[in-house]
Amino acid sequence: MEALFELIGAPDSRIGVNERDGLVFNHYINTDQSNYSQLGWHTDSLRDVFYGQKILPMLNVGIHLDRSTTDNGGLRLLPGTHNKGIKTILFHKMYLGNKPDENEVGLNVEPGDLTIHDGRLWHRVAQSPYVGAASRRRVMYVPIITGKLIQRTQESKPKFYQRFMSFTNK
Repeated sequence: MEALFELIGAPDSRIGVNERDGLVFNHYINTDQSNYSQLGWHTDSLRDVFYGQKILPMLNVGIHLDRSTTDNGGLRLLPGTHNKGIKTILFHKMYLGNKPDENEVGLNVEPGDLTIHDGRLWHRVAQSPYVGAASRRRVMYVPIITGKLIQRTQESKPKFYQRFMSFTNK
């Protein structure tokens, strides 16, 4: 993992498991009771705005636990949006909207595959057309971040923007 620090190009790069939003485990399954069957368009860099700081380089290393293909929902990316500047990071799309984009690229991954995406890149997770176990997609994202260390503790509260997640994912 430390070999990836060079991709960010910042001397203070580190694995951010116990800070900020830290390690993220997504478990998407499509049922009537699902809280998270998809995740709309977003950049991970918006969190820097909510921390009141400059948008900093960040990588997310995805460790995929299930097969996830474009015909089963899965991760969609908008190539090149990570290097277009602050205006694109903040306003290129409606945050958490799920409308497909003609320029999106879907990833096909197998259990054990690793993916790496820049946190400034626009991406989403589409909803599976299947229901139940056939729709299951699990992935862990290990963040590689820079900047000021913001330690997460037992007393840490969810950030303002995280409170809206449950409204947009059903």
